[in-house]
Parts: sequence; structure tokens; C-alpha cells
Amino acid sequence: MNTEIKDKLAAEFEAANFFEKIPAEIEGFTLKKILADDGDKFIYFTYENVSTHRNFTAYFHTETMEYKARVKIGLTEFCLTNFFTDNFERFIQNLNAEMSDAIKNLAEPADAESDILIADKKFSEWSYGQSLPKNIADFELFITPKNPVKITNGSYIIINYGNFAQNCDFSIIYNVYKDNFSGESQIDGVNHPSYIFDAKDLKALEFILEQNLVKTLKISTSV
Repeated sequence: MNTEIKDKLAAEFEAANFFEKIPAEIEGFTLKKILADDGDKFIYFTYENVSTHRNFTAYFHTETMEYKARVKIGLTEFCLTNFFTDNFERFIQNLNAEMSDAIKNLAEPADAESDILIADKKFSEWSYGQSLPKNIADFELFITPKNPVKITNGSYIIINYGNFAQNCDFSIIYNVYKDNFSGESQIDGVNHPSYIFDAKDLKALEFILEQNLVKTLKISTSV
């Protein structure tokens, strides 16, 4: 990103006096002022809770010429489409109106039964999901079926084991449109689908997990 664009974006943001209007902390998330480029993105700021591995980031994306916000939960990162706009004033309005709620949602993960799209799956009642080990190899259980994380395109992470020291994880994902489950590993920011975890229902998924979960995580640790 060239200096002229960076200076323009920084000046535009500073002129709005936004930092003077927002708190240093929201729901345990601490404000970090950045105003610097990161590849094709100019990062304005982030609210981060280091201990829970979650953050909210506001930025400008030069590839699409839009102002955006994204969240990161563990190693999973995705955009919040309700913040997308090509108008700076509207972006500031969106942040003022919706940022606090977005961060609160990060701080208080929703129960599976409270989401109408997946309530009938009864993930929180799944006995296998309730008995998942807290640690496998160098991975820790980060997301459970009781508190799945809604990401994009109708998908929910219902199980996630993370190895944050090595920047890798493994997830079981449910998609409401396909009504199926799949597995995916992430290593240094690169996603690797694990097709052996494809399943149509919890019973089938449970059998696959019993046969392959520990083995998959132990292999991931050795990569």
C-alpha cells in the first residue's frame, strides 16, 4: 500500500475523532489503536481479549475499496457483512450503532438452542459432544457443540480444537443449507479440508470422530 493512500486513510479517520468517542475497553476487550497497513488492508483499530483468543478489527480493504469489520475467534476469522460500505461516514455510523453489540456477542457466546436455524439439531444435548476431552495431544478444546460459532454461508463451527502456540487448529463444521457436517484443519492460516469427517447426522459423525479425531490431532501436532 503506497504512502499517499495510507496517509489519506489515517487523516480521514483521525479527523472523525473516533478514538475520543469510544472506550478503552468493551466487555473485557481492550482497544488497540493501529492506523497502519497490513497487506491490502489499512487497519484502524482492534478490540482484543487475549485470554479468550477473540478480537474485533475495523479496516479499509483496498481490493474492494470498502470499509469493513471482521472478527477472529481462535484462529477462525471472518467479516461481518453489516459493516460493509464504501462510504466513510456510513462506516463510522455503523461502528457507533453496532460495534458494541458485535463485541458483546464475542464476549458471550450464544447457546445452540437460542439459534432458530440449528435449535432442532439439539447440539447441546448430544452426549458425545458433552464428553469431549479438554485436551488432545497439544490441542485444547476451544469451541463445543453447546456454544457453536456462526461463521459464513450458513456454517457453524460446533467443535474446535486449537493449538495456538503452533498456529493450527481443527474444526467440525455444520452447514444448515447442506444439512451436513465436515472437518477442516488450519495450519498457519491455510485451510485443509478433512473429507473423512463428512457426515449427514450426529450418529455418523460420532462414529467418525471416535475413529479419527485423536489420530488427526496427533498428526497435526507433528506437522
